[in-house]
Amino acid sequence: MLSSQSESTAEPPVRLVVDIGNTTTTAAVFRGKAEPSVESMASNGYADTDRMADLFRRLSGRYGAPEAIALCSVVPGITAACTTLLGSMFPVPVLHISSALRLPFRLDYGDCRTFGADRLALCAWGRHLCEGRAVIAIDIGTAITFDVLGSDGAYRGGLIMPGIDMMAGSLHSRTAQLPLVEIGKPDKLLGRSTEECIRSGIYWGAVSQIGGLVDVVADELIRESGEPSVEVIVTGGNSRSIASEIGSVSVIDELAVLRGADLLLRMNLP
Repeated sequence: MLSSQSESTAEPPVRLVVDIGNTTTTAAVFRGKAEPSVESMASNGYADTDRMADLFRRLSGRYGAPEAIALCSVVPGITAACTTLLGSMFPVPVLHISSALRLPFRLDYGDCRTFGADRLALCAWGRHLCEGRAVIAIDIGTAITFDVLGSDGAYRGGLIMPGIDMMAGSLHSRTAQLPLVEIGKPDKLLGRSTEECIRSGIYWGAVSQIGGLVDVVADELIRESGEPSVEVIVTGGNSRSIASEIGSVSVIDELAVLRGADLLLRMNLP
């Protein structure tokens, strides 16, 4: 009786997931089935190990030292520094999200080592959420990526294109007079100034591009692969702004990559 009472009152194990993206790095603490506690900072700040250590110290002080750690990174230089720091702070191994792990889907890709950790985590979470259904998983971040899974869990392929901030930066850097414009949803379709025209062109262009590709990919899955239906999951820093204009989206979840990395961590614990 005493043993079962202590088990029922014990705190669930703490899991730390660090997602290092090209623009933003996010650290999330997972405990049981509760929503994760999340903190973010600019990825270039992670080159400063003191700032990294301060963040991890703050999280472990608030929630307890992690008993399992996953690192999901697309920035190799920061990956090495972060791995070394985590290893010096916590006495548990750091699991790197990669195609070498046990996955909840079948990855058929030219060189699996080049398949980004963030894409792996998003596909894992998409498969978990929509098991038995075809999934289009989209990350609208620094780059925009599409990854497609069939209802059988097989990877069907993907698409990669520039993100909206990259488009804005390219317009500015590759022209003599066009300004750098922050991209958000415009008040109207057609602009009446150069800034408004750039904002409308990039924003509505991205909406049309992503929405159009979703329709084309879904049609191919249904018509050529016999899928009865297709789910569309969207994540990324610009996901809410863009995906809210696309009617075929099933789920918008800015934490989907973190959730997928945590899923892979749990699946691959010794």
